[in-house]
Amino acid sequence: MNKESNLIQVEFIYLPVVNFALQQNRVSVIRLFSIENISDKELKNIKINLQIEPDFADSIPYMIESIQAHETVRISDLKLKLSTNFFAQITERMAGHISLLISSENETLYQKDYAIDILAFDQWSGISILPEMLSAFVTPNHPAITSIQKRATLILEWLTGSPALDEYQSRNPNRVKTQIAALYYAIVEQEIIYSSVPASFESDGQRIRLVDNLLSQKLGTCLDMALLYASCLEAIGIHPLIIITQGHAFVGAWLIPDTFPDAVIDDRSFLTKRTAEGNNEIILIEATCMNKGDKISFDEAVKRANNTLQTRDFVLALDIKRARFSGIRPLPQRILNGDHWEIKEEEPEMSEKEMASPEAINPYDLSAFSADIQVTKQLLWERKLLDLSLRNNLLNTRITKNTLQLILADPDKFEDALALGFSQSLWTGKTHFMTLVYTTRSLLPIPSLI
Repeated sequence: MNKESNLIQVEFIYLPVVNFALQQNRVSVIRLFSIENISDKELKNIKINLQIEPDFADSIPYMIESIQAHETVRISDLKLKLSTNFFAQITERMAGHISLLISSENETLYQKDYAIDILAFDQWSGISILPEMLSAFVTPNHPAITSIQKRATLILEWLTGSPALDEYQSRNPNRVKTQIAALYYAIVEQEIIYSSVPASFESDGQRIRLVDNLLSQKLGTCLDMALLYASCLEAIGIHPLIIITQGHAFVGAWLIPDTFPDAVIDDRSFLTKRTAEGNNEIILIEATCMNKGDKISFDEAVKRANNTLQTRDFVLALDIKRARFSGIRPLPQRILNGDHWEIKEEEPEMSEKEMASPEAINPYDLSAFSADIQVTKQLLWERKLLDLSLRNNLLNTRITKNTLQLILADPDKFEDALALGFSQSLWTGKTHFMTLVYTTRSLLPIPSLI
């Protein structure tokens, strides 16, 4: 039953979808709630009630002493406490609703039902609602990963002579890349069969096969494989990335101990510049190359991932390490006890010191070179002058109040004229007229360039 009076106007913005990942990371379902008194009289003893169906959350009634005429009150602490046990038991998507009831002096002012979808324990909601929550499905502490790590150490010893999974300690990108390759071949040996991804999974979300199900069922989509690989990478201390394109997902990793400034990156150039030849900060790997039957080498998987990044419609990249810094934690392990599921107790949270951001990297710090790498003059020159990262302002110009944009018919001639010492007239461009804003004089003839 819906009822709205002519005394108040309500603004209620909430997440239309909830799942276990949101509950575990304490994400607020109610994003905005405000009441405007549009009448000419004061409203007193306003009571706000939220009734939840099914019973997936608890709500405490909220009281407002009074709202003056034509006053708007915004409430920031109206919360729903999501139930851990309820979401742990959900095996299929469910439809629910939130009933909002507002009364004053026992008179109902507003009553309305808001639809909400409750997702299964292992279901991702897609990129339309907090896309960074996908990082919760990267589970580096899952015990099922241990066997893959152990196998990777044997492969790593065969490749390099050392079985140590020492992440970035060597300060050598080649060592990091070899560890990533060892995990790749360890997952290949699991013989997981490829399964097609659901249509429009990137926007609508999908059921995720978590590590234990993926390794036991031996069946996984591109996203399942990418999340498994990312879980293994994070487990050994390497910073993973999940890249989502139209209808596809694959994985990446930092070759240096760095992260993006934000968890979600929607600009393809952030990846292309860091994977460019001579600027190997990030490596991309096609996760489906690890599926049974393909027998594709690690280097070929890297080539295919780079090609996918260039040819498919880019959606976003998710930096798992940066997501952890923002407080998004992995899903806890779910254990079947008799006829119901239980959540394994969480480990103590990391201290602030342990969660500190990584030390900033100086691109010109020559100590980053391993002692066994021959440092040639050309390598030094490339390191110092050919910085292809976004730290180079020539490649990453930001439009600020100190930046002047010029619309030129022939930029080459303009640059040549400046090099010869010619002065130019700068005009602002309008639809049908030009306005002179700055003029200089020169003893030399000024070519007409702008």
